[in-house]
Amino acid sequence: MAEPYCLAMVLCDQVYRDAISGKFTILGTFSTVGSDHYPVPVLMHVYFAMTDGHGTIPIGIRIVNAQADMAGDDHAETVIWELPPQDMEFPSPLAVIESVASIKVDIPGPGHYRCELYARDQMLMARRLLAVDPTLMGGLADG
Repeated sequence: MAEPYCLAMVLCDQVYRDAISGKFTILGTFSTVGSDHYPVPVLMHVYFAMTDGHGTIPIGIRIVNAQADMAGDDHAETVIWELPPQDMEFPSPLAVIESVASIKVDIPGPGHYRCELYARDQMLMARRLLAVDPTLMGGLADG
C-alpha cells in the first residue's frame, strides 16, 4: 500500500487555525534553538500537510539525535521524543490533510537533531533542528 506524500512540514512557535475558514497560520518558524545551558526544554509545534493517502493511516512524529548519523554511524541514532502513531483518515487520495502536533521536549545538548514524520514505519519527511550555545556561536540561534 502506498504511503501519503508530505507536501509541507514546518517547525514553529505556534499555529493558529481560523474557526470559520479552517485556514492555518504558522507563526515563528525556526530550525535552530539556542541556550547557554543544557538540557533545555523546548515547546514547539509541527505543522504538516499530506496528500495521496487513502483510508485510515497511522501517522507519527519523533525527534532523534542525528549526531551519530552525521558521523556515519546509522545504528547509534537516539529517539529523544516520540508521538505514538495516531490514525488519520484520508477520504480520497486527492484530499490534502493538514494537522499540527505540539511537542514539549528536553534537548539534551548542543548538536544536530531531526524532527521526522512517519506513516506506518516509513519516514515521509524530516526537518533539521540545530541546537547551539549562542555564546559560542556569535548569536546564530534564532529561536
